[in-house]
Amino acid sequence: MAFVDMRMPPGWDGVETIERLWRIDPLVQIVICTAYSDYPWGEVLTRLDVQDRLLIVKKPFDMIEVSQLARTLTAKWELARQAALQMNSLEEAVRDLTAAEAALRQSNKELEAFAYAVSHDLRTPLSIMNAFSNLLARELGSQASEKMLHYLSRIQASAVVGAQLIEHLLSLAQISRAELRMEPVDLSVMSRQLLGEYRNVVPQREVSITVQDGLRVHGDKRLFRIAMQHLLGNAWKFSSLRTHAEIEVGKLDGAGAGGEAVFFVRDNGCGFDMAYADKLFHTFQRLHAVHEFPGTGAGLVTVSRIIGRHGGRVWADSKPGEGATFYFTLPSAARQRPPRESHIKPQEHRREP
Repeated sequence: MAFVDMRMPPGWDGVETIERLWRIDPLVQIVICTAYSDYPWGEVLTRLDVQDRLLIVKKPFDMIEVSQLARTLTAKWELARQAALQMNSLEEAVRDLTAAEAALRQSNKELEAFAYAVSHDLRTPLSIMNAFSNLLARELGSQASEKMLHYLSRIQASAVVGAQLIEHLLSLAQISRAELRMEPVDLSVMSRQLLGEYRNVVPQREVSITVQDGLRVHGDKRLFRIAMQHLLGNAWKFSSLRTHAEIEVGKLDGAGAGGEAVFFVRDNGCGFDMAYADKLFHTFQRLHAVHEFPGTGAGLVTVSRIIGRHGGRVWADSKPGEGATFYFTLPSAARQRPPRESHIKPQEHRREP
């Protein structure tokens, strides 16, 4: 800091001295100590125009005032310097994070493009494998032994599963890339339609279905239908061993922690152990054997991707033998941000078809 008198020996006056000091260090604290000025004080303040670093003390003054000003303004300068250094560090960290995020996004795009290309190219050989194994079974006809037919059936089944996995990979890639077409969506109507389709396929099942009215959201209707197909398909499938199955679709009262709407799909099916919940929402991970419940393990990954793209999150709660409830949140239409890729964070648990 500097104490400056207004009247100086021939040469610079106080105002010019202060101006030159600030050219060297714009943050230096200045105290003008004088009994009079050759300029009106209003003109001085207008010319210097940095009043947060400028004090005026008129003579006569006590030395204790000068001492206190020196300590206080020096401390102020040091705090300002530290704040500037921290701000520079934060700005550099933000730049590094922005660059890292851009690199990660580019890497993800390249990986998705690679997965899409590989999956697309694998469809043809798998189709050929399935077709020729069928032809071979026909050619052999009654001459084929039981062991030969078993081998052929294993080849055909593996080809079918491989084709399903590829279709799900391609679907995931398309969901990540697809442009969102935002519009009002009635999940109540959509859920009743989907559950009606499942009931038509297996009309003999005794299933109690409850769908709350007024489950309206704002988002991409096509993607929401895919998400609800997987959630309701899971509820329908994993409750299939119950004599009387129960499926419920609704919305929790109140709002979530972030002011979001919280929706749920609940069933009284076989449930799962939450100790293995870290497998949920991971590609092709399963909590049940294929012979118990068929599927590829891609359904809930698709759900998390869709809900994440709409700015929401997904998680589940379950106990073995007591069913499962899958929750998902969605921000209100007024609070939704422009669509961007999102990744589900902790609290996500998964049971997959």
